[in-house]
Amino acid sequence: MALLILRPGRPDNFEGIAMKPSRFLLLLLVACQLGWFTNRPAIAAEPYAADDMHNHDGSHPAGAGDCGTNYMLPGETARMGSHSFIILGQDGTDHIIVEHRSGTPPHNYQFLLRIRLDPDEIAAYHKVLQGAKTLPAFTTIYYDAAGVQRDRTFFCLQDLPRIFNPAADTDEFSSLFPIRASLQRNADHEGGFAIKPSVVPGLFFSLARKDVEVIVYRYLPAYLPQDNLRKAIKANPEAELPLLGHAPLFATEAVQPASQRKSYIATDGAISAPGDACQHDYYLKNAPVPKTIHNFMLVAEVPGNTVIAAYYADQAPHNWQTALALKLSDEEMKAYRAAKAGSKVPPVLQTRIGDKNYVFCMSDLRKQIASGEFKIGGTIYRDSDLRDYRLGKSVGQVALDASKVTVLMNRNLASLMNPLAVAKDVLGH
Repeated sequence: MALLILRPGRPDNFEGIAMKPSRFLLLLLVACQLGWFTNRPAIAAEPYAADDMHNHDGSHPAGAGDCGTNYMLPGETARMGSHSFIILGQDGTDHIIVEHRSGTPPHNYQFLLRIRLDPDEIAAYHKVLQGAKTLPAFTTIYYDAAGVQRDRTFFCLQDLPRIFNPAADTDEFSSLFPIRASLQRNADHEGGFAIKPSVVPGLFFSLARKDVEVIVYRYLPAYLPQDNLRKAIKANPEAELPLLGHAPLFATEAVQPASQRKSYIATDGAISAPGDACQHDYYLKNAPVPKTIHNFMLVAEVPGNTVIAAYYADQAPHNWQTALALKLSDEEMKAYRAAKAGSKVPPVLQTRIGDKNYVFCMSDLRKQIASGEFKIGGTIYRDSDLRDYRLGKSVGQVALDASKVTVLMNRNLASLMNPLAVAKDVLGH
């Protein structure tokens, strides 16, 4: 296996999903019920390997570190990197659903993949799952059975719809497969996420192009290195400020459509009454963070009337990467299955029913559940647009309390901020 080195390009609007319930997710449900997935202490991030950028033949191709720019910081160029994925659960007998472990640019995307595995790879996944304290993961860095790094796969996230295009035959990406990816046990999802200590030597996936399907693909333009954003605003506010309220669908979108589009929080994010605030954000210590409603993508069915929900991330106070296990009633499961059947995207659960908004703080979600205070209602939607945000058709409602929710992961995305709030803080008005 050689390294995958991909070049930047404009993403296509590519979303599709066809998922089946699976008895194989029982291990995950048991892990949830036993409370295995808990907070982990933060540890220092692993430095990049010396051979960060090399091609199949070990060379250093020109431009290998260029993943293009960010809409909000057009003067900066993102560096190419390898990637890690959190395995949310198994879907059917031979597929898993994974979410990219988000990071600052060039990782400013939220996306879900549906990956087909061979029987030996399914067995490897189950082996990693057994005894795990956090959700299993895999990295596009390959370590052999002796724990020696042999390969490292690099790519730019804006290329994903073309990389895993089901209609693709022979193109610039076809020679870059398969991708060898090492499995990780007890990865510190909510901390520094050191890679090598969590890798299980000898257990890996070998992914062909046809094995991977992109089911959700979102560009998060507000996911920015805050120090860089603050410097740019202070140095050149006339150029930066006009961009900060836009919601582009990709990094190179024209200003006119991006300026006319609104983010989820501006479109649909009901905000609590003044004074009812969550904890402050790290970079905006003097700005209150209001409680709001929240959106979750229902991505997989688990035995025991349980579904796995992935949080629909957006700028603060929605700047979290969260995965939950939700136990539903028989009637609620019928609504979920009706929303999933034949849909191209995962069903969406929004914590609002009619004109009743169920607001809460993502920052103290575990605390609310542990104390028994957590109690919300929500509406399930099908056929929503998850890029240019629009809810689809309502198909049912759910009622959840602390006994029905298990937190599998809840990590703050400190660089996913409200850029206009950052500008106000920087400029003092």
